Amino acid sequence: MAYCEVLKTKLQGSRTRPVWEDKRRKRIQEAMSWESGTEENPCKHVVAILPNNIEIFFLKPGKEVFNRRRPNPYDMFPVVGRPDIKLKFEDVWSSLSKISLVDFDSFKAVLTLVYRNAYLLDHVEKSNGIIRYQPREEIITCITNVNHEIGDLEPFGLLGLLHFLDILGWNEDMKYHVEDNRPTFSGKYDFKVGRINTLLTCVRVPYQASLFVTHCLSKINERKNINFSLLYTIMQQFAKSRGTCTPTQQQLIDWLSPYIIKEKIFTS
Repeated sequence: MAYCEVLKTKLQGSRTRPVWEDKRRKRIQEAMSWESGTEENPCKHVVAILPNNIEIFFLKPGKEVFNRRRPNPYDMFPVVGRPDIKLKFEDVWSSLSKISLVDFDSFKAVLTLVYRNAYLLDHVEKSNGIIRYQPREEIITCITNVNHEIGDLEPFGLLGLLHFLDILGWNEDMKYHVEDNRPTFSGKYDFKVGRINTLLTCVRVPYQASLFVTHCLSKINERKNINFSLLYTIMQQFAKSRGTCTPTQQQLIDWLSPYIIKEKIFTS
């Protein structure tokens, strides 16, 4: 099933930066205003509730606040459903990669949803300074249809996974973009560090992993011709960038076409 018209998304860049940077700043300010508990009894802050009544929330403070070597005073613990469901990056990447084996067009649609999530394109301002992940009705229908096509993603479905990535990125911004007790995107960290790099990594890693698996399957009878560079490229990028592996603008267009498009430049 094609979702091109619903998910058609302009490639994000410097022209659109003020919009999504403002949303990130407001979210940091909101989270900084929340009450904090203790390590043993953190405060719960619900930010959304899924249609099946699963809560999306933070526990504040997070464990990195108490890291003896490199404490992060603004860390929180993002939760979908229950605190004991502790998703790791490899869990997220694995869930996304498996979609490619079921339906590749749905896979590209989901990665486009992740891309939109990275830049807060489906976020709305509910009230002054309160920014929430709230895709419009057509995109929610798209998410529901994709979920039906690929089967329910464990442990809380595609919409739950997208909400988890949302609050994961929110917390990453808390770690890197607060200085002198205020949000900033002109400090020691590049503005893409945090939310954007984290979620874009969740686009590139599953996509390139799926390419490697597909390649291996095509070489099942000629194993000596398997090209391992498809795998090692990702590993090398992680080493260079200290934990992230983001796609280039051209890769996004090539991989996620026809969903991701270049913004047309009109000349007089």
